[in-house]
Amino acid sequence: MNASDLGFKQLDRMTWSHDLRGTTVIFRQLAGLDELAPVEAIQRDVFGATDLDIYAAGQLMSFAEAGGHTITAWVGDELAGTVIGIGGMVDGEPRLLSDWMGVYPQFRSLGIGADLKRLQAAVSLDAGYREIYWTVDPLRAANARLNFNKLGAWSDHYEQNRYGTSYGEALYGGLPSDRLHLRWSIVDPMVHDLLTAPSQPDHSADGLDSFAPGQSANMVLIPIPQDIDAVLASSQAEALAWRMAVRSTLPVALAEGFRVTGFVPARGAATPALLLTRESP
Repeated sequence: MNASDLGFKQLDRMTWSHDLRGTTVIFRQLAGLDELAPVEAIQRDVFGATDLDIYAAGQLMSFAEAGGHTITAWVGDELAGTVIGIGGMVDGEPRLLSDWMGVYPQFRSLGIGADLKRLQAAVSLDAGYREIYWTVDPLRAANARLNFNKLGAWSDHYEQNRYGTSYGEALYGGLPSDRLHLRWSIVDPMVHDLLTAPSQPDHSADGLDSFAPGQSANMVLIPIPQDIDAVLASSQAEALAWRMAVRSTLPVALAEGFRVTGFVPARGAATPALLLTRESP
């Protein structure tokens, strides 16, 4: 699988273009100090991060020299989105940590986030990686739909308050920064099929129950909010209640052998949910 298989047109070794909903988006893999400077700003702007929580341009240059990358998306002269990958070795195997991705709000309707991940998969495969890891907030429904349904990532590891309560406080409102650790096998034929398909159907909640400890079903749901940002804006107490509710159920399900493998969107008055599956005994 390479970038052209995914619909990207290669303009030079570090640059691609792709038309998204009538807009031509230019994707560039950056390496120089000056061109990396705007990536500092997007980290502050999108996540409300402080200088202590962002990657500086000089660090990003070092990541590129150690097998990582910084891939950016541009609409005209405007930086629209960025994904940052950090390369390394774990247990003798190469691993790419996709540690940060963000898209400015005015460009999110184009599908740039999905394209950044798809291009990251192609670039990483070319560099010799077979799997990509990253962490996500389990309360973010839009991210869950992208990561599980569109990309085919999965998770069996929940971590409480990974970055502390002060990380991205302007975005997260001081919530504990609980995260799911995601794994994405970019050599898996199923993942290849998802990335090359024109669209991916959402999962259905028909016949599925919410998780309860000790149940025999091998496919269950864990509800999450439709829009955690809207919840935070109206009630921090309600947002914290969502955090604690998911914290009290999701790690228990993972300990019982479930994996998070999908996302079920809201249907009517129903609440969206993470879809968990496990192999039959």
